[in-house]
Amino acid sequence: MTDRDYTHYTSSDFLEDDFFIHWVIRPDRKANAFWQTFLRQHPEKETVVREAAAIIRVYRSQQTFTNEAHREDIWKRIDATIHRETITKTRTFHIPVYMRVAAAVALVAVSAFILFTVIGHGKHTVRTAFGEVKAITLPDQSIVMLNGNSELVYKGNWNGESQREVWIKGEAYFDVNHINKDTANILPGHRFIVHSPGIDIQVLGTSFNVKSRRNKTNIALISGKIEVNYIDPSSVASGGIVLRPGDYVEYAGSKLLTRKKLVRPHKIATWTVREITFMDPSLNDIAETLQDNYGYAINVEDQELMNLKIEGEISVTSVQELLALVSSTLGIRMEEAGNEIIITKR
Repeated sequence: MTDRDYTHYTSSDFLEDDFFIHWVIRPDRKANAFWQTFLRQHPEKETVVREAAAIIRVYRSQQTFTNEAHREDIWKRIDATIHRETITKTRTFHIPVYMRVAAAVALVAVSAFILFTVIGHGKHTVRTAFGEVKAITLPDQSIVMLNGNSELVYKGNWNGESQREVWIKGEAYFDVNHINKDTANILPGHRFIVHSPGIDIQVLGTSFNVKSRRNKTNIALISGKIEVNYIDPSSVASGGIVLRPGDYVEYAGSKLLTRKKLVRPHKIATWTVREITFMDPSLNDIAETLQDNYGYAINVEDQELMNLKIEGEISVTSVQELLALVSSTLGIRMEEAGNEIIITKR
């Protein structure tokens, strides 16, 4: 076992711990007992432990990477941990695990459809197809989880002198590497800016979810602190809005539509671990997600059906499970036919 005190560990710390890595990759009875006891005694660490384990699993199964320059350095600890615990075997792949992050990431097998290209002015673009989730390591070793039908653009040369900048279309979960040590003296190279249509998000080191679709942008802060600013400064007289953990805001153009506190903010990013989650959704909300994230066309018999609402939380792991649950709950038919969802009355 281990005599380490895990009560103050962040996801980054867990990712650098050999005992934890071994448990995730090759769990045994004793390790399972240890971590189950730990989580019972410290339930507040469940999210962090789950996120760190997810990072390890997704990077071992992912086939395409956007930061190959750090490939060997990143693999060293995970590789060494495996070989200390078992007889050396021929690996069918050499895939790195990102060791300096604290983010929830997807337990997914990423297909080769992901397109990574270098475009003009030293910028990189990563795009995902419908239904795909992609883990991206940025030059500063921050990590981004990109949801299906989304795009991330970032500068390729982060020299530590100019601010770190990314541009997002669609949905992404960010965990930003905190390189600033003096909050009273923030150097330009310490700033991290996320550009979304109409607004900029300024970050020092934190984790948050951003979704920009259908002319709206919503932001949920999981940990840390961020400041949201309109690109057009005339849009708001009092400057930016500072968000604290659990804060949620939604914008449309230059207008703030919603500002509220989330009871369980981590639920906003369950898509990173391949869960489809809704809270008190209308059928229209569900249909939009099926269109935006999975590329389905929606064919509805009667538009009035779209106003139907489910009270409470939905949490499923597949589109098929979602269709069955919604059909049963609302007393309608939701049938998948190729890339189309047909909604009819019973």
